[in-house]
Amino acid sequence: MRKVISVIAMLLGAVALVVGIGQKTFWAPPETVTATMPQLSDEAPLTVIESSVNDPKLDPVELVIKSKGEFTASLGRDYDVESWVGDAAHVSVTGIDTNNHKMIAEYAKGEAEVPNPAGDDIFFDSQTADQTMTYRWTAPDSGDWSLLLAAGGKDAAPVDISVSYANDDAMPFALPLIIAGALLLVFGVALLAMRPGKAKTGSNTQHSVAAVAVVALAISGVSLPMAPSDEDSAKASESAQKSDEAKSEEAKSDEAKGSESAASSEEEAASFPVITEEQLKRVLADAQKQIAKADEKNDSKALEQRSAGAFKYLRNKRYDMLKEEFKVDKPMALTTQVIRSAAVPNANEAKFPRVISVVTAKNNDADTLPQALTLVQANARDNFKVVFAGQMLPNSTFPGIAVGDPSTKQLGADAEGLQMTPKKALEALGKVLTDPKAKEKDKFAESDFIKAVHAAQKDESKEANEANVKYKRSVTEGDTKVVSTPDGGAIVTGKLNNKALFVRTEDADPLKSTDKLTEQLLGSSSSNGDVESTYAEPVMFYLPADGSKDKIQLISASQVLLDVKEVD
Repeated sequence: MRKVISVIAMLLGAVALVVGIGQKTFWAPPETVTATMPQLSDEAPLTVIESSVNDPKLDPVELVIKSKGEFTASLGRDYDVESWVGDAAHVSVTGIDTNNHKMIAEYAKGEAEVPNPAGDDIFFDSQTADQTMTYRWTAPDSGDWSLLLAAGGKDAAPVDISVSYANDDAMPFALPLIIAGALLLVFGVALLAMRPGKAKTGSNTQHSVAAVAVVALAISGVSLPMAPSDEDSAKASESAQKSDEAKSEEAKSDEAKGSESAASSEEEAASFPVITEEQLKRVLADAQKQIAKADEKNDSKALEQRSAGAFKYLRNKRYDMLKEEFKVDKPMALTTQVIRSAAVPNANEAKFPRVISVVTAKNNDADTLPQALTLVQANARDNFKVVFAGQMLPNSTFPGIAVGDPSTKQLGADAEGLQMTPKKALEALGKVLTDPKAKEKDKFAESDFIKAVHAAQKDESKEANEANVKYKRSVTEGDTKVVSTPDGGAIVTGKLNNKALFVRTEDADPLKSTDKLTEQLLGSSSSNGDVESTYAEPVMFYLPADGSKDKIQLISASQVLLDVKEVD
């Protein structure tokens, strides 16, 4: 009987070993599996691979994208990609059916043609490939990201997509079978090697059977505890009940705290900078490049690539003067090599227009005078464009803000929580520039620009040959842009229109031009009638929070003569 049990144990052990090792080797499933796209009857200019495809459980996810020709893959935040797609026809790849190893995709009707999305500012990165691309999905920052595929915007976007991911079809019994097989083999050999004793009773057989049972139970993970007494059993039950109740209460408390903490974390994590630092560097470098090209040839059309609003308007005016050979300097070149500070708003949706204000310089030298810029992105398919650029004024400061500061938000011209609304602050600045004794003057910090304007207006009045000079300033609607700062204040960019009217009295001498540009604009060196000079005054200033004892401080400002003409 002993030999029979030994042989059976060894046979069972050998079978268990073969099966266990087989599951780890020649019967093992592939390490990765591939999911392919379903057949789609319609074509679209865009294919959107949504963030749900990048399932953390399937990490790492590797996509193989095939196309008939050249195409691009652009990575962006999911809501930004959705906003860029808009009403265009597209194929949405929403997930992976891991059971059937198929991609989940659907077709949405819409516009048959779109602009080429490659390289647009809204995307973190755009990669181009010819026919085939292998894309390893890596999110550059927290949050959900989507991949937008396009073949120029007119041709059909790629839909031949396959995704490889780690295979989770594991063989859970491989290791237990190997261990069980080894134990059974050892037991069988040991039992076979045992020398038989005197056959007094059937105890040897019973012991052998018991040994096999113990080994089997050990392999199966079943334990045989000592039987407790009735008293111990009652105490244990009571203790277990109390323990379970306590754990239940503790679990509920922890669950509530966890939910609260998760909700708070989710709320904080839901907001992201509208542009990353890498994107911002790329945008500023391209803005400098495109505007420099436009400046080189005074090309208004080329200027449209990276300019809008007041900046574009004033640049075009300067181009016109240079073409007519007026006595005027070329416009200030942009220097964006180094970012000193950046007020980049945070958002959790694709809300437009988007506004950012930055301070840049050509190097990190402390003596280098930095420039203050404001850029606006009108919509998802538009790039950021410069609407304000000027040298920072002496002794002025711009708050040190890092990209991604969660307290930076975009505000409107009527935003509250500040010493006054940005619109009223611009109007107050206009009054202070017009009248040195204006009641609003105490709200503004001392500024060389304000002093220079007052001195120039005083000199103009003296040189007006007894004519009366009146200044009238107004705020340009639509040019006011506002971004909050971490201390509760705001950076405000805007433009003032300034009209200086020289009204001659009956006995006054003819008005004479005081400089070459005025003479060229007027078309004469003097005038016997009334004269109106038009200036633009683009400004950027810091507006403190409501309750702050700080004063409004000009960061950058300039005065640009646009026109001089006789009026009735």
